[in-house]
Amino acid sequence: MTPAPRSVLLTPNLRGADGVSCLSRQIVSALAAPVVVVSLHDASERTSDLRSAGGSRLRFVADALALGLLCDRTTTIVCSHAHLAPVARLMAWRGAEVTYVLCGIEAWVPLRFVERAALAAGRLVAISAHTAREFKAANRSFADVPVEVCHPGLPPSDDPSGEPGDLAALIVGRMSASEAYKGHESLLRLWPSILERHPRAELWMVGDGDDRPRLEALASQLGIGGAVTFTGCASDAELDRRYRRCRFFVMPSRHEGFGLVFLEAMRAGKACIGAPGAAAEIIQHGVTGLIADPLCGDELHDAMVQLFADPAQCAAFGRAGAARFHAEFTAARFAARFAARAPLGRPVAAPLNRPVS
Repeated sequence: MTPAPRSVLLTPNLRGADGVSCLSRQIVSALAAPVVVVSLHDASERTSDLRSAGGSRLRFVADALALGLLCDRTTTIVCSHAHLAPVARLMAWRGAEVTYVLCGIEAWVPLRFVERAALAAGRLVAISAHTAREFKAANRSFADVPVEVCHPGLPPSDDPSGEPGDLAALIVGRMSASEAYKGHESLLRLWPSILERHPRAELWMVGDGDDRPRLEALASQLGIGGAVTFTGCASDAELDRRYRRCRFFVMPSRHEGFGLVFLEAMRAGKACIGAPGAAAEIIQHGVTGLIADPLCGDELHDAMVQLFADPAQCAAFGRAGAARFHAEFTAARFAARFAARAPLGRPVAAPLNRPVS
């Protein structure tokens, strides 16, 4: 007879390089073993600890419900995407506790009735206070429901750079037409004026997607093609090199659920520029970097000019960022936050898990 799992994770992806995959791997590390993962989009695979559906929703539901027969009150079920919540709720029919993780924009819209009904019956955890607020604003029936905030983390690095770096700004992110909010175009349109102040300044854009050809054409139209490098998807080694060589990291996105790329930059000892929202929970303005609203006048332009002009200040931000990363944002810190338990519907009484009301 197949033994009952102590923990189950339902996730869209586990093995990818995207933020949900990274978060899902961290959740697995935080859960009590044995853990079984049911994945929707990963390549089809069936092992004792992974059941991936290869994109088949029918197979995903079948795998989850079959596993639900083994789940009881001693089992913890975690669901890492709001749209999978009804499946997690069905799995818990024998009394398993369910934790629903709110990751970002998928939870910032009015959810369907079945999704709201599922979320109302479990523990709610958001990866940022910004995500929790946006979720409640879009789903008013949860206005008075406690949502715990549990910031993700990353494995630590033994060798943060802390050096001023090349005269280059770095952005890392998908270049997708559906995610234009990340700010690639805003940076390109500002770059001619950046070059007026710093003629040798470079902009490194790491990532790929269906919007890349348009962005490359825009760089050419603006006459800045020689100052902008589109790397495409980068290997881990190349990405690490870019983080260590850049002067600072910038992603002026107002719609991030969290922003693991800011942690990657801080881990490498680099100053960060982010927009109001979740980034402001990571970046300490004037200490580890700058918060600049791309919709507010010249804030973003002035922030980049400031960091290019003052390498010593930039390096100081980077050192402070590395210290903050190791104190607050390692994978071990995430595991400690996430593993804290509370009765369903009540906030965890722990200083690192702040309920958002």
